[in-house]
Amino acid sequence: MDYKEYENGESASRHFWHRAKNDLIFRLLSKLKKRNLKILNLGAGTGDDLETLNKFGTVYVTDINENALSLIPNNLCAEKKRCDAQNLTYPNEFFDVVTSFDVFEHIPDDKKAINEVSRVLKKDGHLIFSVPAFQFLYSAHDKALEHKRRYSKKMLVNLLNRFGYIKLNYWNSFLFFPIAFLRLVNRNASPKVDSPHPFPLMEKIDNSLFLVLKTENFLIEKNFKFPFGLSVFGVAKK
Repeated sequence: MDYKEYENGESASRHFWHRAKNDLIFRLLSKLKKRNLKILNLGAGTGDDLETLNKFGTVYVTDINENALSLIPNNLCAEKKRCDAQNLTYPNEFFDVVTSFDVFEHIPDDKKAINEVSRVLKKDGHLIFSVPAFQFLYSAHDKALEHKRRYSKKMLVNLLNRFGYIKLNYWNSFLFFPIAFLRLVNRNASPKVDSPHPFPLMEKIDNSLFLVLKTENFLIEKNFKFPFGLSVFGVAKK
């Protein structure tokens, strides 16, 4: 979870989106069919995905925000390091997997960050990531979180051109239209982090919304391709 969302009072343990994201992460890593991996969690934020990542190996954590790192329990990672994604202080071919969830949109030079990810990945290593989709949805929420951009699949293919294998798909498709409507209404508003439940009814049906996204995750696991979504996730192999 982004530190600014934490400051806004959001709870990853309660919010359907974060719970569903962790379910998706588990499914994506399970498809690698490997354990005891050396994993770099790039831009870990408050570390709400670390319990999931720890099921697959030893996790190293980096973030540029010292306050976010201070919230991460030491027992959930082998190392916490304040580090810029554009200049990773790790040796070449050090990690089996790099995970980066909703991070690249924050980075001024995302190409340089991708090059660094490639450098620290072992041969046949994987980058697993997510980013916000569609620049036309750039809104007050993006401004408040200091996003530099939102992404299209074409942008990501170009960005990841040094990887030999790239698989992209959209996520949060079933809830796309109501949340996209909210983002479009707030396109020109002052920067403000979205409420964890932007519509009053959402909090009351949080578990139902989690099941909606969990259904998406199941379909994704079965290689179903969604035509649109609020996020793009990807798996790239070096």
